[in-house]
Amino acid sequence: MITVRLATLTDTIAITEIHKSQKLHPGGPRYDEMTLYDRWQAGGPWMSVETCAVHLNRLLAGSGVPLVAELDGEPLAEAEIYESFEPPPFGHHLHLGVIMTHADFVGRGLGAALMNYIVEMARLMKCERVMATNNEGRDFYAKHGFIHTRSGHRVRVPTQLGRAFYQAVNLTDANPEQIKGWYMPLGRYQSSRQEWDNLFPYSWAAGVPEILDIPTAHIQLSVTGQNAILFMRGSNQPGEIQLACWSARPLSNPMVTAIKDRANRDGYHTIVTYVMDSELPLLGSDVEQTDYSQDVYEFSL
Repeated sequence: MITVRLATLTDTIAITEIHKSQKLHPGGPRYDEMTLYDRWQAGGPWMSVETCAVHLNRLLAGSGVPLVAELDGEPLAEAEIYESFEPPPFGHHLHLGVIMTHADFVGRGLGAALMNYIVEMARLMKCERVMATNNEGRDFYAKHGFIHTRSGHRVRVPTQLGRAFYQAVNLTDANPEQIKGWYMPLGRYQSSRQEWDNLFPYSWAAGVPEILDIPTAHIQLSVTGQNAILFMRGSNQPGEIQLACWSARPLSNPMVTAIKDRANRDGYHTIVTYVMDSELPLLGSDVEQTDYSQDVYEFSL
């Protein structure tokens, strides 16, 4: 019998085993010889009990909703969803950030049970749609009635000094309510709410110094009356910065100019970010698309 329920901290070991079964490959490094950071690099916070517990606790504290599907009482699949309030075309939706079945039990209906549960949750919460952006699951989404609605690319954008009047101050408030109803034109790999959780690494990467030592900046930006929040994080390439942006209004040319100027003045020559293809022209003619792309799938309610 398959049942779906809210995950608890007692499911940490089971969730770690689910992710390890899918992400560890024969011939790779031995798990017990990997550091916490190595494991994180191999598959995210779920790959170690220590980091998975921190991640799961944050979800249970209100950032998202973790679910497990049990087969005869044993948790063998996991999903994580985030409620997000954004302007059209995303609107009020549940975003499926994670759905994973233990490799030994794929095809047993666990993923389908989670998806059906999530869609029903979205209906009860009066969401407009359920969304996902994991290309590897496109066949699974299609099977459950999802359709491809848009696509995006990771891009590299040269910085430059610009003639934009703007004000920039450090952001100290981590409350996600301040971006409720805002756009997220840059860095939106998943949903706006899910990406916000990456903003302050000390809240999710404690005990992993390799992550905490990466330079970060949190900036409130005001450009000709348009307010935005920037999160800039160092890259493994010298002179590059990874950037996410939330804004009260759609992305504009003055905002792009201010972002490029700020990054340049901070000593970076390239911005690495993610943007929907429909907004790509706003970044300028010198933007370079990388090989990384994602499709957005949605199930309308």
